[in-house]
Amino acid sequence: MGSKRMGMTRSIFSLSVLAAAALAVGSARAADPGYVGTWASDLAQCKVPQERQEAPLVLSKDGYDQHETHCKFTSVDGADGEWKVKSNCTIEGTAEPYDFTLTVSGDTLTVTDEAGARDLLLCK
Repeated sequence: MGSKRMGMTRSIFSLSVLAAAALAVGSARAADPGYVGTWASDLAQCKVPQERQEAPLVLSKDGYDQHETHCKFTSVDGADGEWKVKSNCTIEGTAEPYDFTLTVSGDTLTVTDEAGARDLLLCK
């Protein structure tokens, strides 16, 4: 009977560890800035694979990828729906700095740079 009880204790402990890990992951995601996600000019674009030029924009906390453009954020300033971003990007193999502003309102992301502003929709 003692080994049965010990097995149950281990199972409960294992479940507790798994639950704590799941909460930690959930908390980390909750702490991500509002711009983190996959964004597209229309919802059909959400299904386009990254191998294609018309792929959606995939933003992480510290960079983004879109087809052959890969950017690493060097600074992100802001909160509450608006961030000023400085980044170093590689575009089709060429390194370039890129500065822009991200503004989130609901399921809409506005990317503003020297060329102007463009709105993107959150892919779900």
